[in-house]
Amino acid sequence: MREAAVAIVYPDEETFDAHVTSVLELLPGTRAFPGCIEAHVGVSAERQEIAIFHIWESQQHLDDYLDWRADRGDLDARSKTMRREQSFSTFSLP
Repeated sequence: MREAAVAIVYPDEETFDAHVTSVLELLPGTRAFPGCIEAHVGVSAERQEIAIFHIWESQQHLDDYLDWRADRGDLDARSKTMRREQSFSTFSLP
C-alpha cells in the first residue's frame, strides 16, 4: 500500500531562508530515492513554515528513506534553529 508523509517545519525567523534553501536542495535526492512516487515542498513566508509532502510505494520504502536521511545527518542538520519541533505524520493511501 502506498504511504504519504507530511512534515511541517518551523524554522526561526532568522534562519527561514536558509531552511527553505536546504529543504529544496534535498528534494532531488528524495525524488531519486527508490520507492519515491512524488515529493513536493510548500513555503509560507507569512507563517514562516515549510511543508514537505512525499508519496512512497510502501511504508518500507519510506522507512528506508528516513533511515538514509538520518544516517547522513540530514534530519538533524538544522534542528537547533527551529522555533519548535517539526510535525510529522504518515497516511496510508488506499
